[in-house]
Amino acid sequence: MTILKTLCRTEAEFFDRYLGDLAGGGLFIPTRMALPLGEQVVVSVRIGPRADPVLLRGSVAWRRPGKHSTKTKAGLGIEFLASEKLGRDYLLALARGDATVPARRHQRLPIDLPMHWHIPGSGEDRPGVLRDIGRGGAFVKTNAPVEGTEVVLKVTPPGAQIEMPVSARIAWVAPGDEAGFGVSWRARDAGGTRRIKELVRRMERLADETFGAPSPVGT
Repeated sequence: MTILKTLCRTEAEFFDRYLGDLAGGGLFIPTRMALPLGEQVVVSVRIGPRADPVLLRGSVAWRRPGKHSTKTKAGLGIEFLASEKLGRDYLLALARGDATVPARRHQRLPIDLPMHWHIPGSGEDRPGVLRDIGRGGAFVKTNAPVEGTEVVLKVTPPGAQIEMPVSARIAWVAPGDEAGFGVSWRARDAGGTRRIKELVRRMERLADETFGAPSPVGT
């Protein structure tokens, strides 16, 4: 998956490039890269040269060729996926300079890993895809019905032979094409804490291998 790195030097520049007319919100990325419409990408956005990047998934909504005569920049209009609502709102709050927005303690890594999950007490494993992961939680894409507040994710990390069960709390649910749920980790014992750390460590290693050479685009 292509990563589009972009820097908005000021909050005003961010809002000049923010695409509020798109249903999920989005961002204009200056680039001459020609990506197909609808292709999914990861956008790495920094607001200010010293800011930490915020990673959001999106898809190419439109392309614009550059025009030298009118000083029109070539670029892509990226619409954020429905599952990125919290990340989008966080990014907007940062751009507004909202002092009540806490700094994120952990970055979320984009990933696509088939897995299973179930509700505690239920013997039914339900299919899903781990779409992002961090030291604070994860997002699971699934069309299976979600109920309750507790869940067990069963993930087979790269290099492992068996699924690793990890307890979590359902923090929010996303409807639509990107249906699924976000979780925060919930370690019930020392073993649970160890499994969470090991899972995230392996996912970080996989993300480094997958996204270690991002495409040079934009500024």
